[in-house]
Amino acid sequence: MQKPTNALPVYPAVLAVWTAVLSACTATDVAVDTGVSYDDRYGAATVMDVWRPAGPLTPRPAILMIHGGGWRSLTRDTMSEDAKRLAGAGYVVANVEYRLVPDGAFPNDVQDCLCALAYLRAHASEYGVDPARIASFGYSAGGHLASFVGVGARVPEVAPDCAAASSPALYVPPIAVVAGAGPEDLRTEPQVDTIIEYVGGTLEDVPARYDLASPITHVAPDSPPYLFVQGEDDWFVDRAQAIAMQGALDDAGVETRMLLVPGGGHLWNRGADGDRWEIPLTSTDTPEAQAAIVDFLDHTIGHAIGDAR
Repeated sequence: MQKPTNALPVYPAVLAVWTAVLSACTATDVAVDTGVSYDDRYGAATVMDVWRPAGPLTPRPAILMIHGGGWRSLTRDTMSEDAKRLAGAGYVVANVEYRLVPDGAFPNDVQDCLCALAYLRAHASEYGVDPARIASFGYSAGGHLASFVGVGARVPEVAPDCAAASSPALYVPPIAVVAGAGPEDLRTEPQVDTIIEYVGGTLEDVPARYDLASPITHVAPDSPPYLFVQGEDDWFVDRAQAIAMQGALDDAGVETRMLLVPGGGHLWNRGADGDRWEIPLTSTDTPEAQAAIVDFLDHTIGHAIGDAR
């Protein structure tokens, strides 16, 4: 498969500078509020940890962070280091839990993410968040959810009914999306049990639900900018998913970037020293991705370090 012509270049000198900046940023003291409930109806399934730079609360850009696990496993703990690192870089990060399959089968988990987004906006002053500058960021199944929130927040069939989402203005789409190795078109994914159980049937039996659950079907000219981070050799979620979504967004006139991690897989990627391979290490945890993500967030939701707009 041909590499996209607009793949994001990461030059060695730029990467070295950004890696040094990120290392310095993560030394910043951070504060965290753990187990914040954004929907009391589902107990521990709908809580989040809110990470932020320590010190006075000033309106900062924020990130809705969504973990992976095939929509059926893992927890927000898998994203804690990412959340801490980005909080150290000056962002407020809401690292969310959401209902898992079977209770979280589509569209329930999407509704949970929208409720978390609405809660973060409704309580922006408590956490030092600028409600107009929020991005979504997820990996694997979380990449699918972050991407769906970006293009599908206004889809009537997924409208949340939680207390936090008292006004549609609270769950409007984020203004930027970082989609890490997420399925973008479930209609073209292999018909494995994970997909069938998540969507609620096979593609043959419920084709309309596959349309609805696929972010690519909701792309519109007003979609937010996207950064795709994808391992070139991902065996779980083929890079064709990100490339197809990028193409749809490009056709709609939406700004996109793509970082293809050379040789990268889904949970098996080159380590920070460049000489070894580590598991688990997602494509978004590689040095290239960390630099690209902060650069993209700086460009789209604002420069976070020292930001007090």
